[in-house]
Amino acid sequence: RAIFTLSLCCFTLILSIVHHHVEAFVPQSSSGIDAIGRIGTIMKPLTPPVPPLFSAPSPFEAASTSTQGKSKKQKKRKPRSKNGPSKQKKSKNPKLVETWRLYGIGVHPDDLSQEDDKSLLDQNRDTNGFAPFPKALEDVLLKKLKLSELPPTTNLVRRSLDARKKLDHPTFQYVVDVPLTRQASYDLGWKNRPGRTEILESQANKNETSSIEGDASDDDSINQQKQVIVVGTGPCGLFCALQLALEGVKPILVDRGEPVERRGRDIGALIHRRNMNPESNFCFGEGGAGTWSDGKLTTRIGRNSENVRWILEKLVEYGAPSSILWEGAPHLGTDNLVKLLRKMREHLKELGGEIHFGTRMSNLVLEDGVVKGVQVEDDHGSRTILADATVLATGHSARDVYESLHSCGVQLEAKGFAVGFRIEHPQKFINKIQYGDEWGPTVKTGKSTTDEVNLEHFGGIPSEHEGKLPVPSYRLATDKAEDGTGNSRGVYSFCMCPGGQIVPASTNPSEVCVNGMSFSRRDSLWANSALVVTVAPDDPVLESYREKYGVLAGLEFQRDMERRAAVLGGGNLTVPVQRVTDFCKGQVSETIPSSSYRLGVKSAPCHELYPEPITKALTDALTHHFSDNMPGYYHPDGLLHAVETRTSSPMRISRDRESLQAIGCDGLFPAGEGAGFAGGIVSAAVDGVNVAGAVMDKLEGTTSRTGQRSKSVGFSY
Repeated sequence: RAIFTLSLCCFTLILSIVHHHVEAFVPQSSSGIDAIGRIGTIMKPLTPPVPPLFSAPSPFEAASTSTQGKSKKQKKRKPRSKNGPSKQKKSKNPKLVETWRLYGIGVHPDDLSQEDDKSLLDQNRDTNGFAPFPKALEDVLLKKLKLSELPPTTNLVRRSLDARKKLDHPTFQYVVDVPLTRQASYDLGWKNRPGRTEILESQANKNETSSIEGDASDDDSINQQKQVIVVGTGPCGLFCALQLALEGVKPILVDRGEPVERRGRDIGALIHRRNMNPESNFCFGEGGAGTWSDGKLTTRIGRNSENVRWILEKLVEYGAPSSILWEGAPHLGTDNLVKLLRKMREHLKELGGEIHFGTRMSNLVLEDGVVKGVQVEDDHGSRTILADATVLATGHSARDVYESLHSCGVQLEAKGFAVGFRIEHPQKFINKIQYGDEWGPTVKTGKSTTDEVNLEHFGGIPSEHEGKLPVPSYRLATDKAEDGTGNSRGVYSFCMCPGGQIVPASTNPSEVCVNGMSFSRRDSLWANSALVVTVAPDDPVLESYREKYGVLAGLEFQRDMERRAAVLGGGNLTVPVQRVTDFCKGQVSETIPSSSYRLGVKSAPCHELYPEPITKALTDALTHHFSDNMPGYYHPDGLLHAVETRTSSPMRISRDRESLQAIGCDGLFPAGEGAGFAGGIVSAAVDGVNVAGAVMDKLEGTTSRTGQRSKSVGFSY
């Protein structure tokens, strides 16, 4: 009897435990009964339950406990209510709307229909100023947010293409801003995780007035009596002048070159008749050297910084495609740059600015260490322009300006730079290297001849994919290229122009220098990029130049390499070229592939042009680094064009960190790429805005803008 009673108690206990877990963890169907529920009902004890002798943890609790070490206390899981789920928890201020930035929203290229793709390529924004949403992206977001429709102010922040080989397929990655109530984000389980899901700063917490554009104030009448000379109409000079004009100051812009309309005609005369205007060409004129380039707007100083966003938004106001606000690697192209420069010029004039083209600065007007203005020369002779401050934004090709400053005693300092060649491949090669055989045929430019050549390269069979990928670019870099002296040098690609062409960047007929450019559609048959080697200020290859020219050693080295290239090409702006494989073998190319350079190319021993350490470093990078990183890049049809020497300025005009004035020259503000404080369109423009703020501080006798300056020095390789 005792054994029977004990057995009955144990059996009853087991039934009670099983019933407890079934009710706690198995949800009921809408009718309240399902297969497992019926089992639970059948297995209900026939007698009242006996209190358990011990409490065994559930499998879920056990798993949780095992991760908490040897804790004696076990947290007992509460059974779910039979009437439905437990009461939803509420967050603090559940109705407060917060904007979340979501990263890594991936969309397959085939899911982007041609209609969606066209809506993005139209470059238009809706009436509320937000970028258009492709349907595929909207579907992904709705699923992620568990919503039936997107909030009206959902905004596309950025789009980029991830085509890394380790992925199963290329993917468009989006960054999106979504407004949600705090309760909604709480229910989704979101937390503030940088680079994944971030809560943006509330607009209420931001300053109501921008630190960039000036507001109307009592000082405007005083500022209107002030005038500032800005030498140079590149991105730095233009945005500096714009900021000054918005502050109520009169900018007087001086540029040795011509406005884009006349500059375009001068460039046409150079290309078709080899008639070079030394003051109006691919380097000098409205918009600077970047006008006839790819128009890249990539930067390493922060796409979301206030100054960068303001500059991009201003470019859109002047006619740039709105896609530059959200594309991961935005570019304008020469055709778009020419159009927006006209509008920016007219706006500056409406704000009271003066612009003097065809006017070259010949010297500074200095009195007791204070810059009072500049001496200029134009078709009418020499004259002096006086102003309350002078901004130098001349660009790095204005070598006579450096020499003039040096003779005036302005403090200059040597800085590192890079020299090399511009390498060109057929674009179809780059399409295959970057996208492979499966996705390479999906590259479409809209130009029939280019698209047909690309399709033939892949066997003439159209792609099975509906998606269309952009014309691919590349970026290569190593700091471990051996130069034959036991030292390593940096070698990198620079200003890569997909679907572009190589153009003359010479400013003197006795010198040969090349650059690359693309139109907005990037639809040519070629891809080109600078391929350059670093040169340090104290580099041994500059030793003889330092002994003779001092701080101007880097400038003279660049000039000497350009003269050597002119001799190798035979003159008349013909460019010496060499197959990349022959360059690395040290032999002249017997035959050469076609080139996009329209003034003629000539096979030459380019491997003999630079000092040996530079040649060996480039050879090592090509054969041991870049060939591994990009199989197929080191190819006989890769053609080196000599020379690429003007990637950046070889010197810097010393300036005070706080006032941004040239050291030892009160009233002189060096700015931009030519002064050694920027590298690219965007960073040069940002430096121009920063310098404008420093000029205003000087004119008003304050330092209110010093703490508001954003970083402007940055290079986009």
